[in-house]
Amino acid sequence: MNRRTIIRNRVMAAAPWLTLILLAGLGRTLPVRVEHSEQAEQRKAEIAAAMQAVPRFIGDWVGEDWKVPPSAQKLLRPNAIFSRSYLRLNRIDTPPQRLQVLLVHCGDARDMIGHYPPICYPSSGWVDQRSEEPRSAALTFEGRRVPVRVYRFRRTGDDGHDQVIRIFNAFILPDGKTTREIDAINRQSERLAVSVQGVAQLQIITSPVMSGEEALQAAGQLLGGMTDLFDALGLEQGAASET
Repeated sequence: MNRRTIIRNRVMAAAPWLTLILLAGLGRTLPVRVEHSEQAEQRKAEIAAAMQAVPRFIGDWVGEDWKVPPSAQKLLRPNAIFSRSYLRLNRIDTPPQRLQVLLVHCGDARDMIGHYPPICYPSSGWVDQRSEEPRSAALTFEGRRVPVRVYRFRRTGDDGHDQVIRIFNAFILPDGKTTREIDAINRQSERLAVSVQGVAQLQIITSPVMSGEEALQAAGQLLGGMTDLFDALGLEQGAASET
């Protein structure tokens, strides 16, 4: 047995122990989850309560809760999730206007990393569909302006017909500012003291049968009836600056 073979065998034999030592060292050096302050815990509770209190009837919209898959909840480790589909009544629309509102609040920004439309929807069988619509827009409601990223996805349903959806997506930071960019969340998660302040993700899901302008207007009217929720999130008034 030559010297090289002996050295390789010794390294392979030592590998499990080296791995354990490395993991033990990482446990001491990598950021760990810390206990939130009393103020942070109170804020989380207020946000969760505000989600529970969102009315089912807002103007001529009526809402129906949509169950969030347990797998998504396990991945996100959310403080609270609001998921509801709203149908607009008292209108002669073909097809009727429907919007789905999904709002996820995570107590730690690191739990939001990688969980946004370009990652989540393709993993569920949706294909990113480019369109002539602008990729950026803004939701306005009750004196607030939220910049959003616009996505379109398509997939073939169980009935063989194509399904197409449009998504307005934004993130709400603890200081009340908003961003449409996931990079801002990644930067926030790099610092533990900032990361544990949490982050919220807002998605408005619509049918492309509605024009982009119609969908933005309808979403603004609907979100205008959820002011207590956005107050709890600290969403700033006026033209929200994008981080």
